[in-house]
Amino acid sequence: MKPFRLCLLLSGLCTLMAQEAPQPARTITLAAVGDTMVGSVYPSRAAMPPEDGRRVFERVQQLWAGADIVLGNFEGTVSSDASAARALGPNSYRFLMPKESLKFYRDAGFTCLTLANNHGMDAGQTARDATVAAMEEAGLAHVGSLAQPSAILMINGLRVGIIGVAPHMNCFPMDAELVSQRVKALKEADGCALVVVTMHAGAEGAKALHVPRRKEIYLGADRGDVYAFAHAVIDGGADLVLGHGPHVPRAMEVYRNRLIAYSLGNFGTHGSFNVKGVNGLGLVLEATLREDGSLLGLRIHSTRQDKGSEGWALGIPVEPDPEEGARKLIEKLSEADFQIDLTKYYLPVPKP
Repeated sequence: MKPFRLCLLLSGLCTLMAQEAPQPARTITLAAVGDTMVGSVYPSRAAMPPEDGRRVFERVQQLWAGADIVLGNFEGTVSSDASAARALGPNSYRFLMPKESLKFYRDAGFTCLTLANNHGMDAGQTARDATVAAMEEAGLAHVGSLAQPSAILMINGLRVGIIGVAPHMNCFPMDAELVSQRVKALKEADGCALVVVTMHAGAEGAKALHVPRRKEIYLGADRGDVYAFAHAVIDGGADLVLGHGPHVPRAMEVYRNRLIAYSLGNFGTHGSFNVKGVNGLGLVLEATLREDGSLLGLRIHSTRQDKGSEGWALGIPVEPDPEEGARKLIEKLSEADFQIDLTKYYLPVPKP
């Protein structure tokens, strides 16, 4: 055989082998935290952290370094008009934050914030609109409002859809059928490989650690059936469900090889939040998903808040927890509520 023909044959064979060789599956790592609130009833300085919150995430932002998406709940509204804050009962609070707060989220590495919660209307529709505008100006994706329930992010060549829901005013409703329809639209019409649903739901406080399999009522308000909702939207095509709102960590469950984190607890909540006991335990959840939506594995980075700490006085309310309180609690709750050994899904912690 002539050398030229041999070269052509070898070249064709190499091309065929390259085409037939299986391509490695792509993955997405999403880091998620629970409730965040940089201050309270701004422009009053009484409950604002030093430097208007510039240092709030200073000691924890390394916990999500390398994640493709960083997601958190923005528990409040951007407003400088305290007179517009709605009148509430004795057991309720109003969370107003300065527009500049959003720069601190962006600089810390957040990529998407959810507005679906019970404090997004604390200063009315005008402030709600101002919050959306401020997030867009800061370059932060946002989800959960009636005007924009979902967002699409392009990560590693994959389109990832995120939907925010809550059973509260001016939020995309916690309706499993409606949410499943949007999941389907994101996947089929918008070409999303993965869809994440984040929900602000469930009763609050230390008495609400366990996940009930029924509707939860708190202070007379319907806070949803988180168990039924999470299962229904995964049945409807969602790949990851993230919960917040109870202000304490809750169990995690793996259903149809999809992760459900029922509550990620409080995270970076300077001001009038209760952070005593289990209310002070939070976490950064790292969930790594394959491009087919299945769970590859997860990591739990425990955090804590203490109003008597040196960090709190400096305007640094949230810090890594060397005692791993949230992780240990979530492992116990996952076993108690769902008979699941969460540790078998843990990914190794990368060496520094």
